[in-house]
Amino acid sequence: MLQMLRPGRVALALALACSLATVAIVQADSGGVKVLDANLASLPQAQVGTTLDGVTAGGLPWNIAHGSAQLFSNGRVHVLVQGLVLGSGANAGRNPIPTGEAIVTCGGAIAATSSPVPYSTSGDATVDQVVSLPSTCLAPAVFFAGVTAAGPRWFAVTGW
Repeated sequence: MLQMLRPGRVALALALACSLATVAIVQADSGGVKVLDANLASLPQAQVGTTLDGVTAGGLPWNIAHGSAQLFSNGRVHVLVQGLVLGSGANAGRNPIPTGEAIVTCGGAIAATSSPVPYSTSGDATVDQVVSLPSTCLAPAVFFAGVTAAGPRWFAVTGW
């Protein structure tokens, strides 16, 4: 009977080892340790034109249907915005800015910016890039900003 249990133990040990290896591979593929996983809030009227963590806000309020941001220890930033559109003005209900970018701040200062990505008139965009982060990033925040002639202007941010 003891000899019959040994093959079962070996199979169990191999299955456990394979599952642990799979977890390690998934973690490495997603960019290492997740350091931030948050929803995005749109730019409210009270913050229009202000500067937060060194990033200037847009000139009008914005509304968002859904937005999320994840930041990983290797610098991978994943931002998804859906329905991020102007909340007032002549273009209310749509997005007039053709490109956007993710801006990562650490300790209240800009640490990294993604390359520009397409940003639809219905307010949808996805950033999935690796940026260069400092070795220590305290109190990280992620902004989604439109690329404008006056420079980047944030329309949504984590931590609200």
